[in-house]
Amino acid sequence: MKPKMVVVVVVLLLVAMIPALAMAKGQAKPEKTGTVKIDIRQPIGPQLDAQLGVSARGPRTAGALTSAALRGGASIQPNAVYALLNEGFEGSLAGWEFYELGLSPVGWDSTDYMAKRGQRSLYSAGWWNDPYTNPFYDNDMFSWAMYGMDLQGARRATVRFQYLNDTEFFFDTFYWCGSPDGFNFTCEYHTGSTNDKWRLVQLDSRTSPIMADMLDSPFAYWAFVFESDFSIVDRGTFVDALRIRVWGPSPSN
Repeated sequence: MKPKMVVVVVVLLLVAMIPALAMAKGQAKPEKTGTVKIDIRQPIGPQLDAQLGVSARGPRTAGALTSAALRGGASIQPNAVYALLNEGFEGSLAGWEFYELGLSPVGWDSTDYMAKRGQRSLYSAGWWNDPYTNPFYDNDMFSWAMYGMDLQGARRATVRFQYLNDTEFFFDTFYWCGSPDGFNFTCEYHTGSTNDKWRLVQLDSRTSPIMADMLDSPFAYWAFVFESDFSIVDRGTFVDALRIRVWGPSPSN
């Protein structure tokens, strides 16, 4: 084959590859959602393995949530029914409790690194980490952010929030959970990536078991949970514009 012909063939091959390369570059990262149930008084890792499956990397090691795991924050602050929580994570996190159950001390905290509204959001790797110098979560995380409420007399409850998530698909996961007693949590989860898009979650006790279980409870809890295994990290989870509303007669006590 003549040299000029070789050049032409190579150029044609490169041109033919451009659409395929562009398509591969623009392909969405994988993601998955689902539902799990957790009793925090028992080792949590085996519970998740039973519901989500065990990978080739082995079982999850997260233990039970004990008082020794408490990082800080206020105790339960009862809210009257008709409670309205508008949380943009712009100021104090009073009323929130934080727990680290993994080997890593990194966990949830407010950050100005990224936000859906305002200047700040709740970031899964905001505690014990500076996202401006290390914009990634840590290995071996199992971090909880919990908010307690008195929902006695509540007849309807709703929650609304936005999240942006980038995690290692299947191995690292973001959960949002509700509990009627602070022990048994029903959670929905997202693993993988929202592909740089903020995702809206809206739950209503009329249709959501998570919210329905919290009704009429003096010890209801809302929680965000972040879990990572021992290798490969990504950007993590940002939560913003959280709103919890309940309706019902005022409690008698």
